[in-house]
Amino acid sequence: MTTMDPRLDHDRVLRHDSDLEEVLELLLDRALNPRQMWLLFLDADLRLTGPIMPCDDYPLDPYGEFETTDLGVAPFAEVLAVRMRGMLSAIDAAQVVIVWERPGSREFTTDERAWAGAMAAECGAEGVDLRAQFVLHDGGLRQLTADDHLE
Repeated sequence: MTTMDPRLDHDRVLRHDSDLEEVLELLLDRALNPRQMWLLFLDADLRLTGPIMPCDDYPLDPYGEFETTDLGVAPFAEVLAVRMRGMLSAIDAAQVVIVWERPGSREFTTDERAWAGAMAAECGAEGVDLRAQFVLHDGGLRQLTADDHLE
C-alpha cells in the first residue's frame, strides 16, 4: 500500500510562504513545459483547495489588449485578474497563487518580472488576494517577491 506524503495532507494549513513553497515543490517538482502558468487556490483557512489549473499560450505582453464580451478591450493582465476574481467566488476560495513555469535557470527573466508586476497590480485593483507568485524552472521553484518585480 502506498501512503501519501503527510506534507500533502488536504487539511494542511499553509500559513507561511515556506509551507506553500514546500507543497508546490512536491506537486510540480521542476519545469517540464516550455511556457505555462499555473493557478492554485487557497481557502479561507489557508488550505489548498479547488482545481489546480495549468494555462498555456498566454501572451508575451501582460498589457497587450484583449477583446472580451463583458469588459470590451482590456489589457490581458486585467482580464486575467477579473477572471481570477470570478474563480475565487465560484469555488469559494480566498487566495490565488500563480506559478510561472518555463525551462531554464533559476534567474528571473524580464518576461516573468513584467507578468509578476502586472498581476500584482491588476489583482490589487480587482480585489483579488494574490498570495504569492513563483517561477518553476529546471532546478525547482523560486518565489518572485515584490522586490523582484517592482521598479
